[in-house]
Amino acid sequence: MAAPAPDRPNIVIFMADQLSALALRAYGGAAKTPALDRIAAEGAVFENAYCNYPLCAPSRFAFMSGQLPSRIGAYDNAAEFAASVPTFAHYLRAQGYDTCLSGKMHFIGPDQLHGFEERLTTDIYPADFGWTPSWELQRKRSSGENVGTESGVSGIETVIDAGPVARSMQLDYDEDVSHRAIRKIYDWARQPARRPLLLVVSFTQPHDPFVITREFWDLYRDDEIPPPKVGRGDLKQIDPQSERIAQVYGFNRAELTADAVRRARRGYYAMISFVDREIGEVRAAMAAAGMADNTVTMVCADHGEMLGERGMWFKKTFFEPAMRVPLMFHGPRIKPARLGQPVSLVDVLPTLVELAGGAPGQIVDPVDGQSLLGALSSGRQQPRDVLAEHFDGGVSAPRVMLRRGDRKIVVSPEFPTQLYDLTRDPLELDNLSGRDAAESELLAAVRKVWDMNQLAQDIEASQRRRLLLAHANAMGNPTSWDYAASDGGAERYVRRGHVFPDVERQGYLPYPRG
Repeated sequence: MAAPAPDRPNIVIFMADQLSALALRAYGGAAKTPALDRIAAEGAVFENAYCNYPLCAPSRFAFMSGQLPSRIGAYDNAAEFAASVPTFAHYLRAQGYDTCLSGKMHFIGPDQLHGFEERLTTDIYPADFGWTPSWELQRKRSSGENVGTESGVSGIETVIDAGPVARSMQLDYDEDVSHRAIRKIYDWARQPARRPLLLVVSFTQPHDPFVITREFWDLYRDDEIPPPKVGRGDLKQIDPQSERIAQVYGFNRAELTADAVRRARRGYYAMISFVDREIGEVRAAMAAAGMADNTVTMVCADHGEMLGERGMWFKKTFFEPAMRVPLMFHGPRIKPARLGQPVSLVDVLPTLVELAGGAPGQIVDPVDGQSLLGALSSGRQQPRDVLAEHFDGGVSAPRVMLRRGDRKIVVSPEFPTQLYDLTRDPLELDNLSGRDAAESELLAAVRKVWDMNQLAQDIEASQRRRLLLAHANAMGNPTSWDYAASDGGAERYVRRGHVFPDVERQGYLPYPRG
């Protein structure tokens, strides 16, 4: 069986949904994750990795394209990911890779592949414009008008629901994701001549609701669950955007007891342990298929989770628990290291292109990220800015973030500026805006990246178009872009009068030698 060339390793990416880096042991957290612990111990860990948008779809589109969401019109969870935007799957496929996705990527629009040659599962969330937000309605809500709630938004009820269950929709989905990924690995390994493999395995957990089977719930005792470091009562003042988010998610609909908070956090950690178990099983299949010596494994998430910090849950905020994601690499050419300079998910595309043997000149669109391969192979980093955006959920104007060194600034025409020194104040309790000499330089850097007025006009125009299309496409025979995956059953097993024992021998995969 032909193996990939040493300079073009297989690449397997594990992605989790709503997984805050701060929950993992590799980042000082409490979740029990032996598979991830091993990857971290033997590989490279980026200690300050950020998403570029604290929401599922826009963050994933930035991850795949290497571009900020605003540059590709990915304004919210119902913004189309245009088929004309190159992704790392396109680039690696052009470089000769077998590109495959198992699991969630929340693609919006008729293109449900975006460079993946094969997609093993359907998605778990809508592919249409039905979750389009309206800034016009948000302004009315802010003024006290009763215009209803946003669609596609989690609520405090999914925190209250936390606890053990025999089964959940997310368990159904994620077990299918790992099962099909494992089958793909064995199918790939049985090919007599094969291309290098890019396999993305993307789970929907630990996204709320925080429910999980007793097997994983019972991995934790109540006294092992740390409380939030900052409670709502610990804050001298709650910033206006956090107040708005509390309205969007309905935090005021329930007063959570300390026990309810503990149960939700326990459920979240237990869901992480489930994902870790699935990652371990996929990696065991990789080893059995002989992939161990020439495969780079990457671990990441689309965004984090507040998990009760500051009395907040979920995302749609720039505070560290919602923004910080795991980013780990393991395999050939990867030097084990702890890398402390800030990076973000837009760095993934140029990193993968270079890892697969490509050159920067092959990237046809300007990207906002930079390759991390130099840092991964040397264990050394150069400082640079990290950028992030938020236009959905509780805002009616653009809101952006820039991290430079130990400073993080958050800017919006709608809310007061926030500025934190993350070295001195990692819990973001002391807003330095108006008191820090670095602020003017940081504001100038923000203005260089974003034209807030033009961006606001573009976003509202996009919302109006998509709200119209969502209404029209629901009329009569509804338009559906949902992806229906095939299990390949017609070509699997003995279906075409094949000759015995040849057809059975084709299914054998010997153990790796050694």
